[in-house]
Amino acid sequence: MPNQGETEEDREQQKSKKPADTAFKQQRLPAWQPIITANTALPVFLIIGLTFIPIGIVLVVTSERVLEYDIDYTDSNCMSTTNSSVTCADVLETANYNGTTCYCETQFTLDTAFEGDVYFYYGLTNYYQNHRRYVRSRDDNQLLGNTGAVSSDCQPFQQMSNGSGYTPCGAIANSRFNDSLSLSYKGNGNESVPFTNLGIAWSTDKAVKFKNPSNAATFFPANLRPPNWQITAWGLDPNNTDNNGYENEDFIVWMRTAAMPTFRKLYRKLQRPSSGSFQGGLPKGNYTLTVTYTYPVKSFSGRKQFIISTTSWMGGKNPFLGWAYIAVGIIGINMSEIPPVIPLDGTTLSFSSECFPKEESSQLAIVPSSCSREQQNNISSQTCNISSNLSEIIPSCNENNSNKQIAIGNLPNNESSDIKMFMVTSPSQSDDISFEEKNLLLNELTDNVNLSSLSFLQTKQRKIDHRRNKSEPVINTNLEDLSSINSSYTRPSILESSSTSTTSNESAISSNASFEKKRKSSKKSLSPSRNLKKNMENNNSPQIQDKSSSTTKKKKPWYNYKNIL
Repeated sequence: MPNQGETEEDREQQKSKKPADTAFKQQRLPAWQPIITANTALPVFLIIGLTFIPIGIVLVVTSERVLEYDIDYTDSNCMSTTNSSVTCADVLETANYNGTTCYCETQFTLDTAFEGDVYFYYGLTNYYQNHRRYVRSRDDNQLLGNTGAVSSDCQPFQQMSNGSGYTPCGAIANSRFNDSLSLSYKGNGNESVPFTNLGIAWSTDKAVKFKNPSNAATFFPANLRPPNWQITAWGLDPNNTDNNGYENEDFIVWMRTAAMPTFRKLYRKLQRPSSGSFQGGLPKGNYTLTVTYTYPVKSFSGRKQFIISTTSWMGGKNPFLGWAYIAVGIIGINMSEIPPVIPLDGTTLSFSSECFPKEESSQLAIVPSSCSREQQNNISSQTCNISSNLSEIIPSCNENNSNKQIAIGNLPNNESSDIKMFMVTSPSQSDDISFEEKNLLLNELTDNVNLSSLSFLQTKQRKIDHRRNKSEPVINTNLEDLSSINSSYTRPSILESSSTSTTSNESAISSNASFEKKRKSSKKSLSPSRNLKKNMENNNSPQIQDKSSSTTKKKKPWYNYKNIL
């Protein structure tokens, strides 16, 4: 029973699942969220590019310094020593892969001496060690030296029909690579290349994952070997008991499965004596590879290679990593570039309204003055065929004026604007009109653009007010309605802009005032709700109320006239 002093509020608090009022559980920990802008992102891309490209160059140069020589001895390079017209692959296939052994020799020449430490690998192609059932087919508990029951993961190579388990069990152990490879040098007679099979496995694998049972010398011969093995695990290296059984390094290397169907595994290392031909590595010259061919690969269209390689501080030959760094660096530098801006200094404007209908967005075309009249007309006709939502860069008319370009861009969609295209040409001595006349024309057309933009902004503001009040109709104003404003507003020329800035501002203010006065008068004439309200007041009808007549605080326009004119 609950305590007598316990209230219902306390019981509800105990049942509550609300997290504790801490900064971590209530998500009040301080956080930093960067705001990614062009000024912050572009330098980062530039730094990444400038950093990755030198690193990639160093990796590529280091990888190219690694020497490598591989021999494919699957079929034609491995002819049987007993029958020179038959390959060892055919010998194993004819014997139906019943454990037959074939011997072959192949000769090759090293044109460059392999200095320093030299490593020998065997490579397999089209061999899928990454298959799910193949990877699982092992018993790690058995490989640690435990002599208990074999795990069912070793299926289908777990045990025989009489219940006797395989040692070691599993598909990985059963398919162990068992070719024997040896090398001889013909520089000073027929000298055998000294190999060592120690130190080829990972030290962690040999020290942690693989252990022999306590009575290994009697345990392995007393248990069944895998079906494809010709010897027991204790006979893998009869010359060294420390490298036998589960601790044999060739066996450990094979048990570490590869991730790709084409892979190589370390087979031997060059044992460099204190003196002799192999003191500094493998000298250049003629060599003979002798193969004890017992591992079949022809049944699954596989290939076998014998690979000789040196190493560097970054490992074996791997140019992919270096080229990947270079590619990322180039992409970073390209992303850090800002598109160029085309200046319009000292230019004149002319427009054409025959390209696009009024409901589509306008286009802006900038044409260099180096073009002839026929070329400009041709460019104008091409501009008319371009979609209204497209922005392109058209090259200049001749190579001498490569820095002048034609740009097509979008202007704001303005229902009341008839301006669809602007042709901007730099002044030249061949033009008939003077530079002062061009400045006047520039000022006049700029005023038209400003008035057009003003009309667009005012129409949009009236639409917003209409949504708020739902009483005033939307009035679209064209350029013809603003002709009076345009006539009263005069813009000073470029040469006199510094001396007449005050007069221009006063003229802009008066133009805005006259436009507001005209807009208010149009509202009075076209607002049926206000006329209805006045009639209702005259008829003294308090029963009917006009929702639109409610007094609301009028918000300021979201645009500024002074910034436009």
